[in-house]
Amino acid sequence: MKEKDPIEELKRANRELMSLYDVNRLLQTQLSTEEKLYIILTSLTSGDGFGYSRAYIFLTNEQKGTLEGWLGVGPLTGDEAREIWEGVADIEYCQDECELDRKNIADLLEHAPFDIKVRDFIQPIKRGAGHPVQTVISRSPRLVKDAFSGRDPLHPAFLPLLSSPQVAFIPMLSKSRVMGVMAVESFGGERGLDEERLRTLTIFGNLAAIALENAKLYSTLAEKVDSLERLNRELQDAHAKIMHMDRLSSIGAVTAGLAHEIKNPLNSILINLDVLRHEVPGPSAEVDRIIDVLESESERLNGIVTDLLNFAKTPKLSLVTAHPHAVLDQALRLVEYQGENMGIAISKDYNDGVTELMIDEKMMKQAFLNVIINAMQAMPGGGKLTVKTGFTRQTGGGAGAGLFYVEFRDTGHGIPDDCKGRLFDPFFTTKEDGTGMGLPIVDSILRSHGGRVEVESSSGKGTTVTLHVPARIA
Repeated sequence: MKEKDPIEELKRANRELMSLYDVNRLLQTQLSTEEKLYIILTSLTSGDGFGYSRAYIFLTNEQKGTLEGWLGVGPLTGDEAREIWEGVADIEYCQDECELDRKNIADLLEHAPFDIKVRDFIQPIKRGAGHPVQTVISRSPRLVKDAFSGRDPLHPAFLPLLSSPQVAFIPMLSKSRVMGVMAVESFGGERGLDEERLRTLTIFGNLAAIALENAKLYSTLAEKVDSLERLNRELQDAHAKIMHMDRLSSIGAVTAGLAHEIKNPLNSILINLDVLRHEVPGPSAEVDRIIDVLESESERLNGIVTDLLNFAKTPKLSLVTAHPHAVLDQALRLVEYQGENMGIAISKDYNDGVTELMIDEKMMKQAFLNVIINAMQAMPGGGKLTVKTGFTRQTGGGAGAGLFYVEFRDTGHGIPDDCKGRLFDPFFTTKEDGTGMGLPIVDSILRSHGGRVEVESSSGKGTTVTLHVPARIA
């Protein structure tokens, strides 16, 4: 047996230690799990590192009870290992402020035939199957000096991947779990495998296990953070809705009493104005003008009071089976003449699959009409109103559960950002002659049907109001 050159052995040991040091340092960077594992395998196959011919990583799939090929690195051409390692080395020296013009590791793997072959390895974990599957069961490193002799139990699906006589199998252990197996090939000689190098390879296996475990912990943490953020948003939304409903309830209780107190005197004023018009002796244009103004303003005030009363009381539904398209058409006919005079084109995009719904026809017509009037008032110089209907499936609502929707899209001036949060507040309006009760009443009607209202708008780009009503769909 040829005696080893002490100086060469020292150089080899120093080279391997430096490689291990570099890998450990790179694992502290903000790399993906695949990149970290790729660095580990590339360091094992790099001529500047350990110089082994090929390296593999197989991961356990606990749900399926299988061992699956996940990564394979091996120079299929003479320069490939050097090219790969040089590309990886660039990572360490590129900080956040620089842009790397390097091959992404995923790109390197995408066109690597050997890696593709490794990923085809999917085998059940069972006793007697041979390595690398047996390594998962034994949880111990295994060194095979002559893989082609048949003396060592190798898995039949692993043999076609081999190109070298020597192979080592290292379990990647994390606490009580085997996360996978790292395998390394060697042609022997100066870069051959022995028990000393098996111990060094075990360190690499531990580094790979740490990278995997950290990735799993990070993924779990990220899921928890996403879940907490989602729950926090839902809690904030629920709190805002409760506060809004509480505010509406308080307003409703006060306004109901005021409305009743105002309505009776208003009716008396209107009646007496009519009497006054006929009782004033002689024709008088000025008196007629004053009476007209008083009647007009009283009628407007009466309309506001009626809206208040409608809003304040809890809607009592008279549900009937009705087709929403027919109700929509009724509402649109009421504003057809006004729309033509204003230069507004009304386009209908009805879904033929829409079926009848259980709704309060009168209330739903009022909701549709309120939204249509708002849209038309947002286009004083003319424009286009598109009315679209359809169905959306409702998550968690059971088979056939869904929502009918009708979408009103106008080309008006849109809603300023500072007003969007107050759209459903009673009395809030940006119109000189508005009451601020249109959308609150629509919201009340839709909620009484178990539905909801959505508003999307960009200032200067129009508004889309969508009403959702529960329905049964095929």
